[in-house]
Amino acid sequence: MQKLMVVLYHKFKAFNIYCMRYNIFLWALYDFANSFAYIAFFLYFSQWIVIDRSVSDVWFNLCLAGASLILLLTAPFIGAMLDLKWRNITGLRFSTLAVFIFYSLAILFMFANEKTLSLMSFIIGQYFFVLSFIFYTPLLSIIAPKEKRGKVSGYGMAGNFLGNISALFLALPFATGKISLFNMEPHAETLFPLLVAFFVFALPMILFFREPNRQVKKIPVQNLDLLFKQMKFLFSNKNVLLFFLSFILLNGAILTFSNNFPIVLSNLWQAPDTVKTFILLAIVIVSVLGSIVSGYLVDFWGGKKVLIHITIGWIIIMPILALMFSFSYFVATIIIAGFLLGANMTSSRVLMSNLVDFRQHNLAFAFFTIAERTSVIVAPILWGLIATDLTVLGPWRYRLAILSMVLLIALSLPFLLKVKDAYKS
Repeated sequence: MQKLMVVLYHKFKAFNIYCMRYNIFLWALYDFANSFAYIAFFLYFSQWIVIDRSVSDVWFNLCLAGASLILLLTAPFIGAMLDLKWRNITGLRFSTLAVFIFYSLAILFMFANEKTLSLMSFIIGQYFFVLSFIFYTPLLSIIAPKEKRGKVSGYGMAGNFLGNISALFLALPFATGKISLFNMEPHAETLFPLLVAFFVFALPMILFFREPNRQVKKIPVQNLDLLFKQMKFLFSNKNVLLFFLSFILLNGAILTFSNNFPIVLSNLWQAPDTVKTFILLAIVIVSVLGSIVSGYLVDFWGGKKVLIHITIGWIIIMPILALMFSFSYFVATIIIAGFLLGANMTSSRVLMSNLVDFRQHNLAFAFFTIAERTSVIVAPILWGLIATDLTVLGPWRYRLAILSMVLLIALSLPFLLKVKDAYKS
C-alpha cells in the first residue's frame, strides 16, 4: 500500500509539473499572438490613417488617450472583482473576442472612408486590447513560483517579440504590394491577415488554459464600498505608489515613442516600408535577447536594480536618437535601444508582482495596466501637439517630440530609486 501511495504521489507530482509547463507554453503563446495585433495597428494602421488618409498626428494620439481614459474609469473595478469573484480566463476570452470584432470594424469603416467611425472602433478595440492584459498578466503568479517569475516573464516577452518577427514577415508581401486582397493601399492590405493570425494563435490560450479553482468571497458586484477599501489598502503600500508614479512616466514615454516610430521613419527619414520592416525586425531580435537576459538578471539582482539601469539607459540613448543626423547611425542606435525595450516590461512585471500580497495581485495588475495606459494619456498628447502644431519646423518637430519624452523618463527615476523591492505584510 505504501509503495502504491509513493507511485501515485510521484505520478501526481509529474502531472502537476506537466500542467504548469503546458500553462507556461500557452501563456507565452498568447503573448506571441498579441504581437500580430500590435504590428497591425501600431505599424500599419497608424501609417494608413496618418500618412495615406491624412489624419493628423494629434488625432491618432488622442485615440490612444481616449482608450486609456476609458480604461482608467473601469479597470479598478474589474481588478477588484477578479480578486474577489471573477476568473481571469473568462475575462481574457471575452476581451480577445472583442478585440477581434472592433479592430475588424475599424478596418472595414476605413475601407469605406468613414474615418470617424473607424477611429471610434479603433478606440474601443484598443480599450479591449489593453484590458486583456488585466486578465492575462496576473496569471504569471499562478503559473510560476516567485523565484522563477523573472524567467517565465522573460519567456512571455520573448514570445511577444518572436511574434513581432513573424508578423513582420507575414505583412511584408502585402506592405510591398506583391499581394493584394482588397485593391487598397499596401498599408491597409496588411491588416486583416495580421488580425486573423492574432485570433488563431490566441485560441489555444483561451480554450485550453487551466486556471485552478479558488475560493472566492460571495459579494455583490455593486458593493463599491469594498472596492474602495481594497484600493485604499493597496495604495497604503508606499512602494506601490512610488512604483506606479515611476512606471507611468517611464512607460508612457517609451510606448508613445514606439507607437509613433513608424511615422517618424516616414516623415523624418522618408524610409520605405521594406526598410522599416527590416529595421523593426532587427529591433525585435535584439528585444528578444533583452527580455530573456533581463529575466535572468531580475531573478539574480532583483527587479528594482535592473529597472534602474534600464531607465538610465533610456535617458542616455533617447537624446542621441533625437539629435542623430545620419540615418545609418540612427538605425544602429535604435537597434541597441531594442535591448532596453525588451528588458523594460519583463523587469516591470516582476517588480510589480513582488510589491504586493498575492491576494491583491489582480487589483494590483489592474492598476499596473492602468499605469501603463494612463501614461499613454499625457505623453501622446504632448507628442501629438508638438508634431501637429509645430509643422513650421518641418521634420525637426519629431526631434523635439522625442526630446520631450526624455524629460518624462528623467522624472521617473527619483520615484523608482525610493522603491523597496519587497512586500511587507
